[in-house]
Amino acid sequence: MKLNKRYVRNIRSNLSFYISASVLTMVGLLLFYLFYVAGTGIGKYGDDFFSRNNREDASFTTMDEISGEALSELEKKFDVQLEKERYVNTEEADGKHVRVFRANKNIDLYEMIEGRAPEADDEAVISAGYAENNDIHIGDKVTISGREYKVTGWFLRPDYLYMLENLDDDYKNITTFFLAVLTDDAFDKAFEQPSISYKVIYNDTDNEKDFRLAVNKEYYTLSYLSADENTRITFVHEQADMFILGAWVMLVMLPFITVALISIIIGRKIRSEQKIIGTLSAQGYKRSTLMLHYSLLAVIPGIAGGVLMTIAAMLLSDKFGRLGLADYEPMQPEFKLPILIAAAGIIIPTVIYFIAACLKVNKLLKHDTVELLSGSVGTQSKTHRMLADTKLKVRKKFAVRSVLGNPGRSFVVFLGVFLGAMIVSFSYIFIDSVRAVGSQAMDEFGTFKYEYILNTIQDDTPENADPVMVVAYENTNGKRFSLMGVDKDCERWNLTDSDTGSKCDIEDGWYMSSLCAKIFDVKAGDEFTFRSISSLEEYTVTIKGIIKNGYQNYIVSTRENASKITDIDPSLYNCLLTDESRSFDGDIVQEIITSDTFENQMETMLDEMSGLVYALIIIGAIICIAALYVSINMLVSENANNISMLKVLGYDRRKIDKMVLNGNHLLLIPGLILGMLTGFGAMAWYCDAFVETEGLMIPVAFSLPHILLTICIVTACYFVSLFLVRRKIEKVDMIESLKDNRD
Repeated sequence: MKLNKRYVRNIRSNLSFYISASVLTMVGLLLFYLFYVAGTGIGKYGDDFFSRNNREDASFTTMDEISGEALSELEKKFDVQLEKERYVNTEEADGKHVRVFRANKNIDLYEMIEGRAPEADDEAVISAGYAENNDIHIGDKVTISGREYKVTGWFLRPDYLYMLENLDDDYKNITTFFLAVLTDDAFDKAFEQPSISYKVIYNDTDNEKDFRLAVNKEYYTLSYLSADENTRITFVHEQADMFILGAWVMLVMLPFITVALISIIIGRKIRSEQKIIGTLSAQGYKRSTLMLHYSLLAVIPGIAGGVLMTIAAMLLSDKFGRLGLADYEPMQPEFKLPILIAAAGIIIPTVIYFIAACLKVNKLLKHDTVELLSGSVGTQSKTHRMLADTKLKVRKKFAVRSVLGNPGRSFVVFLGVFLGAMIVSFSYIFIDSVRAVGSQAMDEFGTFKYEYILNTIQDDTPENADPVMVVAYENTNGKRFSLMGVDKDCERWNLTDSDTGSKCDIEDGWYMSSLCAKIFDVKAGDEFTFRSISSLEEYTVTIKGIIKNGYQNYIVSTRENASKITDIDPSLYNCLLTDESRSFDGDIVQEIITSDTFENQMETMLDEMSGLVYALIIIGAIICIAALYVSINMLVSENANNISMLKVLGYDRRKIDKMVLNGNHLLLIPGLILGMLTGFGAMAWYCDAFVETEGLMIPVAFSLPHILLTICIVTACYFVSLFLVRRKIEKVDMIESLKDNRD
């Protein structure tokens, strides 16, 4: 058909539109592919890694050691697999912390990713993340407990894929903490009294409760941690699930908005060809033929952008996926883009473009052919007389009428600014919010400088310190929290009620941190039921109020009230709050929280995730430029006759630029404001939705420098788009207005 000859001519004459629309489609799909590939790759790797290295179902410690014979009896009686794990925590002269293991034989096996296992007594393998971060190579020496060992390889463990030194930490530590495994003989010679924990795998999960009760009865359980509550393990799938959820959110939000934007533009371009459509209709072309013709033109950005982005995603899937590995040990997943997901990335935007074009052409063809030939459909505006009786300059009248008289076109310009501001601001808000954790955390903890959590119970009376009893408990679904007993006159621990701002009267009952209240959905006045992790005995307390602390998961009362539940004498303690550092006899310090602990962890998080964050900023800038270029280019095309007439009337290039283009300045400020507000709201939703996954309540913050930087970036993108379009204004010939009048 002769009509088919228009395809090449149309693409050639509207090349900038098709390129920009294709770029928008590609960028819209980029984040979806990036997050989906990362999430599915990490999730699959985690499943396979856990399976081949016999990941634990739980770990626990007991007051009395369980003998090898007793372990075998427990295995047979409760159909479980058990292993006694031996380890030691050491602190080196340079401040490095090392957790040294005697290699397990059955559960939580370590897997070499480079090098070989140790064979001699002076050899060791270390955790891969620390080695990579500190530039330690095979053959280098590391100091462990004052002795030097030759590094023969790097390894991963299923219970340390997320390298938390302490379970209460909010981010991994690969700068000052690492794991090491020695030969059995070397370990036994170096450490005569190692710490002992037990690993268990339930072949029949129905036996878990009976097993726990039996162990507690015979050996008294000190701690019990299921794999489902072990952040070092669960974070692998939680992060993967979060990536996949983010991918679908991106697919719904960014590509949908991008598709909507392009669909609006396609509709306006079709309307601009109503004279041609009317002519073709008058010549006898059927409605279905015209709908198909214009719909095929409309799907070009969907096919081109979808195919190019899909090919790029397939070729770069490994690089895409590795952007999501920042939080983990150096895992080695295989990242692939599934065929069905790749097909969806091409089909979804293409189908929407096709439908949008069909609907627009169908709507046009409902009008009389004479109307179409005259080009009057949709051109009548109630604003054509706006400001006619005012003394405003022609340039200002033209700008206001251009914006208000073409709401669809103005909306597209607004949407371009909005999208850019939203994505760029979200990235900077993430940075500011994470940094706010470090500065705010200690204020919510209290006034102490050091918190020492001990692995034994002390009975002395410490000076210049506040003693605290901390015991782990769980709710009836197995989610852990800390039960704390402090002195009523304790000054170093934050006991401020989040509602009243006054100090809580802990003699009156139990109070809960805001993080704990969020996780367990508890409000002041509610009853809270929980159980002992050893005896599984249940307790119910009334929560009198909420303490503002979004970083620690606990309930707190006096040591006397805590004693009624823990059965531990109120004079005993296992945690000290101090203003100065202090030393302890023996290896009794389990964890130290200092005033800069959270700040260091958050800075590490930003360092690890900087690539992904700044990639978002670049993507936001690309979307902003492409969307604005397409929409403003459309504005110039639709105003070709007006531009031509202005040239005939003697207006120079600068005045024409101001009249035609500068009217869009009115949309810049609302687009920026609403975009940044939406970015702020998106970050607030993220922080609220993933409190349990992250283990803290991230305060949403947006600093003034980053607000200004967002405004500068989006404004720069806006003016870059105007600069690119100005050349098209120069190409408009003065004869265009005469041709239009002749028509």
